[in-house]
Formats: sequence, structure tokens, C-alpha cells
Amino acid sequence: MTENKPMKRKLIMQAFAPLFLILAIKNFRRELIHPLISLSDHLKKQEWEILQHILHHPMFFTYVLELICGIWIVYALLSIRSFMDLQTANFRSQGEKPKDVKKISDSGIAFFMTYVLPMAMDEIGTLRGLAVFALLMIMLYALMWKTNLYYQNPILTILGYEVVSFQFEDTQLRDFRNKECIGITRGAIEDGATIKRQYIADNVFLIYRENTEERERKKSS
Repeated sequence: MTENKPMKRKLIMQAFAPLFLILAIKNFRRELIHPLISLSDHLKKQEWEILQHILHHPMFFTYVLELICGIWIVYALLSIRSFMDLQTANFRSQGEKPKDVKKISDSGIAFFMTYVLPMAMDEIGTLRGLAVFALLMIMLYALMWKTNLYYQNPILTILGYEVVSFQFEDTQLRDFRNKECIGITRGAIEDGATIKRQYIADNVFLIYRENTEERERKKSS
């Protein structure tokens, strides 16, 4: 099956959005506002020489961090809308049923405590601090990309989604027969319920309980 790599990337970005929100609030200073206004005035007057002094500003790296945080948060918010839109199309309905369904209730909390909270405590407003933070984020992003840990997304928990592990009773997906899968869902999913699914990546699916009457009507039509 083809992986939905753009959605996988968006879920990873979402997962770290709380970290960047905390960092943006933690490192914000009132003293940051006036230089920005002054810079804007100079640029409006096309006084480009002001750009030569930016790198020497004592809070330059704090500005860089705030900019990164802002971009990351905006991207994460847009990706939430994209994730919502994903749930209105491209589902496969083949009468599949899950078994050995187990709710993973603490996934969002575990992710927050393991990856978000410790990094939020670091001091980043210096070149060294920002460089170390960037290196750690690159390593964590690579870890998320190479594994399925992105399903432990705290944003999904906040939005009311649940995460379950399950196996297919029977499926046409050869790669997932007798294999533990992860389902992101809303509403109760239990053993034997007919589901519709949408593949994201790795062994992670977006799944919903299917209305069997609606499915029969579609088949008959």
C-alpha cells in the first residue's frame, strides 16, 4: 500500500506543536516588541542598512526561536484542518473486522512527558542553545519518521480522538494479516465491529466503525 507521507509529516508536526507553543510563551519578552516596530519602520523607508545590525542584536536568537515557533504552530493548525478533511474521503470499505482491540489510553500523555516537557525546560535564547535544540529536533523528527510513534500525538487526544491497537480478523492486505496495527478513531471500536479504514503509514490506520446498513445500500446500488 502507498503511504500517505504528507499526512505522516503533518501528524509529526502536530505532535510537537505543544512544545513550540510552550517555548514561544516562555521566551517571549515585552522588550522584543519595540525593536520589531523600529525594524519595520526602517524597512518601510527602504533603509536596508538596518539589516546589517540584526545579527548583532542581543536578542537575535530569541527572535529566531519565536519565528520558528510561530511558523511551526501555524503549520500545525493548518495540518489539523487537513486531517479533518482527510476523514471525508478515500476510506476503504471491505467488510473488515478488528480483533484483539485494546485502547492505548496514555499515548498522548506519554509523548508529552517524554518528548515535549523535557525540551520545554531548556534555555534556547543563545546560539549554542538554539543549535543544540535544532539538533535534538532533527534527531526526534527522524525518530518519528522511521517509527510509528507519531500516533502518540497529544493534539489528537485533545481533539477527542482515541488510539487503539488491533488485528484484522480477515483482510485483503497481505502485509497486515496477523500483524498488530494501530487505529486512530473517534467513537467506540470493539472486536467484531465492521470498520472502514484509511491507511496512513507504517502500521497506522485511520479507522471508523461503519454503518452496515449504509454499506449494503451502496453495494446494492
